[in-house]
Amino acid sequence: MIFSFFYFLFLFFLHIQQIKSLNDVPSDEYLGNTGKHLFYFVHVTDIHITHLGHTDRTEQFEQFCNQTIKSLIKPQVTVVSGDLAHNRDRTFGSAQYEQEWITYKDILNRTNITQYTAWLDMRGNHDAFMDPDPQSNRSFYRIYSHQGVLHEGSYQHTLTTKDNDTYSFIGIDMCPRPGAGRPFNFLGHISKEEMKNIRKLSEQTQNSTATIFFGHYPLSFTYSSGLTELMHHGIAYLNGHLHSGIKHLYARHSDGLLELELGDWKDNRRFRIVTIDSGILSFEDVNFNQPIYAVISNPKAAKFKTPREPLYRLSQSTHIRIVIFSKWSIVNVNISIDSKFFGTAIESIDNENLYVLPWNASFYNDGHLHTLSIEIKDNQNNTMKIENEFSLTTTTITAFARSKFILLTHWPTFGIVVIIISLCIYIIILTFFRYRAKRMTQSCGVCFTLWNTIRLRMVLLCSIDLFYYSLVGLALYHFIGPWYIGYLTDGYFGAAFLWGTIIRGMYLPPDMQTYMGTIQLVFFLFPFTLCLCSSCYYRYIQLQANINLAESKCNRAVRIYTVYILFGYTLVFILFWSYVTTASYKLALPMSPFGITLALFSIFLYAKSNLLKMEDFKFQSITNDRENSTNVNTIETDDQQAFVTE
Repeated sequence: MIFSFFYFLFLFFLHIQQIKSLNDVPSDEYLGNTGKHLFYFVHVTDIHITHLGHTDRTEQFEQFCNQTIKSLIKPQVTVVSGDLAHNRDRTFGSAQYEQEWITYKDILNRTNITQYTAWLDMRGNHDAFMDPDPQSNRSFYRIYSHQGVLHEGSYQHTLTTKDNDTYSFIGIDMCPRPGAGRPFNFLGHISKEEMKNIRKLSEQTQNSTATIFFGHYPLSFTYSSGLTELMHHGIAYLNGHLHSGIKHLYARHSDGLLELELGDWKDNRRFRIVTIDSGILSFEDVNFNQPIYAVISNPKAAKFKTPREPLYRLSQSTHIRIVIFSKWSIVNVNISIDSKFFGTAIESIDNENLYVLPWNASFYNDGHLHTLSIEIKDNQNNTMKIENEFSLTTTTITAFARSKFILLTHWPTFGIVVIIISLCIYIIILTFFRYRAKRMTQSCGVCFTLWNTIRLRMVLLCSIDLFYYSLVGLALYHFIGPWYIGYLTDGYFGAAFLWGTIIRGMYLPPDMQTYMGTIQLVFFLFPFTLCLCSSCYYRYIQLQANINLAESKCNRAVRIYTVYILFGYTLVFILFWSYVTTASYKLALPMSPFGITLALFSIFLYAKSNLLKMEDFKFQSITNDRENSTNVNTIETDDQQAFVTE
């Protein structure tokens, strides 16, 4: 009996120890004091290797490969998300420059970087400039890039770590095929065939510990219907393309996908260090040649939390974790929470780049935001300070107002809407004043003088058949096109319309023509219309026998500005703008309707405005509807202010 009692007591003790050991697994296995389940990689974008000088860009990129990637960070994966080559000339033209691609390939060969890290490069819009067939062996991306030799388009790379975690990277090729020259090669486009390829790649990575998607274009700058559904199991989508014009472009989509745009290498030497610690993603965007790089991997910043991560592990974590890469030995890693010193982190027992400090996560699991500050110092007195705001609840996510506007607005649709509304408003205004030309009423020379002046000029302009039908026809032509005709890609003729581009018999959806067209409306067509209506107004005054042509210095200055200077500006602008939009395309400037032809048409209309006759003005005033009698309007002046009388 006594033996049985002690035997059962012994079994009970073993059972308690087993339960205790099982409960200890999360603290040791996930977000504890070891490097288990810690993975990190590097992201760089918009390198723009160029033949136009800028040797420092190329030299420092080679240093980046040799020193930062190979010797310091040593990531298992390096993501390079497009614009490997610049492919631009010194003005506004674009082409495929083989020497730029050779330089890029030589850097990879000299540094032997692809033997030290999985080099996942993907092409961007600059890499596709004037590339008629990116799938052919004549495409420089296919010849000189590391992944282009192996893959015609999108591809995936999966690796398994020593902790038996699998990480998948899916590169998405969003470049239009065929590739036009600039400027009609700024928006991404995924064909139906490429979408099928991406679907297969996505299905292959369903069971990975974490999946990262990357490409050159932000999703909001891409025709990519259905793409976010294929990314349903991905933590994040990494991209570039917008350089550093607007910093810190990050957004979380409604389905939980985290989109992270990165600043460029070209001018700002930016790159990104990304950690995936126990399935939870953190990152830091840094500058090249810093003495210290660091990423807080636990606790994760609240504003980057996504339901696609195992966020419950944050509240179960036993240690604050910081991943540090330094050229010199680290002396201190001081940690403060909510401006109160918390402790000094020490190097992990199995990972020299991981610094840990024990904490009780339950103290901060209160639903509030807390500020974590890290001060790092090396033995050369170099210091670095990073911080984030964290919350251990799974619901606290801060918003990105500016980033959400850039990354969540579908800009191809926005461009179409803006130009269509602008053209419709322009046509409606012309039609309104055409109607008013048939229904003239007396204008007040005292009240609303500016409005009466503008109204009178527009009425005179729209009363003339030539100008009214010419301007309305020009506005309507924007809808039917073509705008530009020429060799839109190397060796192939094409045409750009408002509704898309035709090259090699293939249709590509609208690109930058919507925005280029809007700029042309604002800076050419609208000012040119004002110029014509002023020219018609002063021509009409000339034709009035009872008008005293003497004018004040102020009125003379207004006439000179609104007629001569404004016409000179519009002519110079349309010639310049035509050159900018056609510089990449052979024969496009003389052949395109919106090229030299538009400039000649403008000169013709302006010349006709100075040769008008009285019978060309076809407006009248209804004075008596019962008698159906009409009187021709005349213009009189009162204190140098012209107005219409009946």
